[in-house]
Amino acid sequence: MLLSVLLLLVVGLFEVYLGTKRLWAKRQLLSTIFSLVTIVVSLYLLLISVVKQQFFIVLLVFIALYQLFNLYRLAKSRINQEHLRRITLRSGFRLWLVQLLVAAAGLFIYYYEPTFDIELALAVFSYVFGLSILASTWRSRHVTQAVENNSKLLPSNDLPTLTVAIPARDESDSLLNCLGSILKNDYPKLEVFVLDDSSTDRRTPEIIRSFAHDGVEFIPGEPFNEEWLAKNWAYQQLLEAANGEIILFCGADVNFNEEALRFLVSSLVSRDKQMLSILPNNELPKSIWRRFYQPLRYAWEISIPRRALHRPPVLSTCWIARREFLNNNGGFKAVSRRISPESYFSKQALKADGYSFFHYGGIFSQKLNSEQFETSIRLRYPQLRRQVESVMLATLVELLGGIASLILIVLALFSLNWLVLFLSVFAYVFIGSAFCMLLSLTYGKKMPSGLILWPLYFVLDIYLMHLSMWRYELGVVLWKGRSIAPSVMNHETQPTP
Repeated sequence: MLLSVLLLLVVGLFEVYLGTKRLWAKRQLLSTIFSLVTIVVSLYLLLISVVKQQFFIVLLVFIALYQLFNLYRLAKSRINQEHLRRITLRSGFRLWLVQLLVAAAGLFIYYYEPTFDIELALAVFSYVFGLSILASTWRSRHVTQAVENNSKLLPSNDLPTLTVAIPARDESDSLLNCLGSILKNDYPKLEVFVLDDSSTDRRTPEIIRSFAHDGVEFIPGEPFNEEWLAKNWAYQQLLEAANGEIILFCGADVNFNEEALRFLVSSLVSRDKQMLSILPNNELPKSIWRRFYQPLRYAWEISIPRRALHRPPVLSTCWIARREFLNNNGGFKAVSRRISPESYFSKQALKADGYSFFHYGGIFSQKLNSEQFETSIRLRYPQLRRQVESVMLATLVELLGGIASLILIVLALFSLNWLVLFLSVFAYVFIGSAFCMLLSLTYGKKMPSGLILWPLYFVLDIYLMHLSMWRYELGVVLWKGRSIAPSVMNHETQPTP
């Protein structure tokens, strides 16, 4: 076993060496050879893990799968070759380093601490993971509800001018409903701009022009170059056209109640913030399987202790900011290729306590399930910094921290290991309670089904992470019918979401 583990580490080190300039020209042949050796050694180690029940060997093989993907993209990726060489070298080294640490810890336990209780260690990890998820989700729910309940509406004379800015492309009747709900608001100092982002049909410009008599201004979108993502370029044009002191950006699938605009601006002004991002209510899909996508998207924002990482939660559905603040931070030129430009501005605002994220029932989102799925694919890999090793670590955490608790409960019942059972049951309940809160925030109603169905959310999220990685690295990622993967992946200095 020791020789096989060492062989796997040596092969992994040579795989890292493929990213150097010296061997780059021979990468096609060498990557094939290393891949075959890795597969053979991994299969042999899996057999050993079954016979000797060594959990750390399973982890080594798990990491080796991502090393194989790192080798595969050498031959198939469409990324700029020099950029590809650098990121392959970086990812390969980090994957190998994690594998080395796992191997060292596993071999130490195998030879010097053979009585080490791996089930107890996993149970403790699941318990801590579940508790942190619950605490973060509870805090987010508490804070978002507190903001909504404590905000007061300002009188008309104290309200600043407001621009509602909507980028639109190939929209349906949802744009009709969105504009209709905005115009029903009682906001006194309002202008509404809708930019037609090169729609391929006539419906979108016709809808926009039909509201011209109500003061809605039509902006024909200008062509963009490869230095921009289309939506970011649309945002920049709307920012340049806006006259309001405050700008509200939203999608065409968002509806507002009659006090929503006044409430948002009042919250921004009275709380002395530079930017707010809103978690809206969502329509509850009839199919239980279609209820997963939107909560998963929100989970990445509110169930992870992001503020501790100085990366606050943010959503693109509806957000509002001071125009001067946006311009002072470089406008959208500063994030021309960033999938989530809102995250950059939220992080800048947070530095001076100028940002808030909260739930508001007066805003309603009606995004189609297909759009929610594609949005998850578009966001997930950039959220993981476009790194293979980050996908591996996130998957490992969800497997060992989440799904493992369910498996441990079954094993503990058979072995009568009461401490493991106690920790695993609490971990299961913690995570289930967090998902119940998450569903309540997403759909505006109590949904105890989250206590039972949450393992399926983890399975789906793992699938989305890998599908997003595959599409960005080797496939196609579409945003409103336009491919964005090459532009995002070839931009080496792209800020992380």
